[in-house]
Amino acid sequence: MDPREDDDIPYDSDDNDNDPIIRELRNEMVRLEAQLDQLLAADRERAEEIAVLRARLTELEIIVERLRDRYRRNARMWGWIAGFYGAAIGMWVSWLLRLW
Repeated sequence: MDPREDDDIPYDSDDNDNDPIIRELRNEMVRLEAQLDQLLAADRERAEEIAVLRARLTELEIIVERLRDRYRRNARMWGWIAGFYGAAIGMWVSWLLRLW
């Protein structure tokens, strides 16, 4: 591994440690790295929750589609039943009218 490709800045323990600006910047850098770690963890957790919700949504869409298909079949069946009853009642009324 080439040290020039290293993203981390090497820690120098020179007299710069006594410089309050350097100490403040290092503290800020540590705080920001911790905040970044928290954000990355929250992002992973959110991605997992999204995957669970998408799976549940897909499952619910399948259930809704089954219910729609069942409703359509039942509506068609009731339509045929109503048609047959209508034809039977019509034939019965026609028979009654012929008797008069």
